[in-house]
Amino acid sequence: MYQRLAHKLNICVILFFAAAIIAVCSSGAYAASVPKASGQINSDVGAILRESSTTDSAVLTVLPDNTKVTIHKEVYKTVSSTAKSDRWYYVTAKGQKGYVRADLIDGVNYGRVKGRITQGGVNYRKGPGTSMPVVGVFSKDTNVTVVLKANPVYSTRGTSFTWYKIKYNKKTYYVCSSKIELIDEKPASSSSSSSSSSSSSSSSSSSSQSGSSSGKTSSSATNMTDKQFESYLKKQGFPESYKKKLRVLHKAHPNWVFVAYKTNIKWSSALSKQTSGGTSLVSGSFPSSYRDGSRQYEKGWYKADKKVVAYYMDPRNFLNEKSIYMFEDLSYKPAYQKKSVVNAILSPTKLPKYGFGASIFVSAGKANKVSPVFLASRARLETGNGGDAVNGTKILGKKVYNPFNIGAFGGTNPLYNGLLYAYGKGWTTPTKAVRGGAKELAKNYINKGQYTGYYQRFNVRNGAGKVGTHQYMTNIMAPYSEALSTKNSYAKYGITNKSLVFEIPIYTSMPKSTKLP
Repeated sequence: MYQRLAHKLNICVILFFAAAIIAVCSSGAYAASVPKASGQINSDVGAILRESSTTDSAVLTVLPDNTKVTIHKEVYKTVSSTAKSDRWYYVTAKGQKGYVRADLIDGVNYGRVKGRITQGGVNYRKGPGTSMPVVGVFSKDTNVTVVLKANPVYSTRGTSFTWYKIKYNKKTYYVCSSKIELIDEKPASSSSSSSSSSSSSSSSSSSSQSGSSSGKTSSSATNMTDKQFESYLKKQGFPESYKKKLRVLHKAHPNWVFVAYKTNIKWSSALSKQTSGGTSLVSGSFPSSYRDGSRQYEKGWYKADKKVVAYYMDPRNFLNEKSIYMFEDLSYKPAYQKKSVVNAILSPTKLPKYGFGASIFVSAGKANKVSPVFLASRARLETGNGGDAVNGTKILGKKVYNPFNIGAFGGTNPLYNGLLYAYGKGWTTPTKAVRGGAKELAKNYINKGQYTGYYQRFNVRNGAGKVGTHQYMTNIMAPYSEALSTKNSYAKYGITNKSLVFEIPIYTSMPKSTKLP
């Protein structure tokens, strides 16, 4: 008993000192407002605004060239490099907040606020973080100008995760925010900032992740000329076998944006994992040539033949008007993901009859930042024909619903497993089931890099070791089916020509083509 009490007292002492340290790191850091900066997109094909400071995060939108942005802070991605390509800006643009790589923004104009060094012996560095090179040492009460917040790599944060970008003797350096007291604030200068001594000179560099390009014109990522589009495809890194079909789509839909994702995964390796065991299944309603053996992994479902898996895994087979939507970014975009579109997806199904109306999917999508069109398409694919998952079947005395069939796998009765899962989650009404399911899809798939229908079926966005694992569905044709329902609904409500973003994976050592048996 005494030992437990002493242990608790030690924890309290530790927590007390931790709180004191946090207070010290924070004191003075927010005495006055840290200024923001302004800038503009510098890329003839636009720049992708992402959910976090990594090319693995979800695409929020594409910002056209010359778009004005408000910069809230810098985020460094390495412990030593100060190059613009190795850091990001957290910005507000067109009413949305997100991250843009720093080398895609120029004309940066900083605000200013006076600061005073609060103790002697404070290092000022070329970049934020304790691993960045030291330029000099400040004495106590040295006056500096703070221009922006900066976050270093977590492991090198020092006494505070927030550092300040400062100006001193007309050059730019970085100091831990806990060592500076902010005094007052001045408006942003009307002239562009001088180049930082801590960063490389700016020109937009290309990236297959960000849709960036060198050079600067008045065009954007949409409505490019044929010449600009060819340059864009090259810089994205699309192989010629992709380009042929993308040219056709671009001509028909000049507002569409195609982003290449280089998986760095060998085709044969991915195919081997996708044909292992019951990873990829095909319905018994298809020809027997589509099956690999006679074993039923689930009732009416067989292991898919290797040629079938290869065909549906090959992105090039779906770069057309009907199927391109399997590569669409599934984040929430209220401008066109409206109730009428969701209703068009649901109306041919039995779901509305059981209380699964369009408004439920729209509100669930908004709450979880997930496309309600995707949610409705997924429910249509899984339970659109009705059945026990959506008709209020009782489990342990309670009616439960599972429109997305989450947890409905394994054993001899996957449906029952899914209903037990719904019972455990408390999905006792259609509304709770849709909202709960949307939350899980966002948490377990959308926010883990699987933000397209393709990635949810073929998990190639999280490294070679994850291929064939953590995949939402075993149905090899699921992305195609969902894409078709989305295509039809978009066409009905005039959404087809909106500025849609499609991220398309590329494998290494791909075959010339793939065909069904």
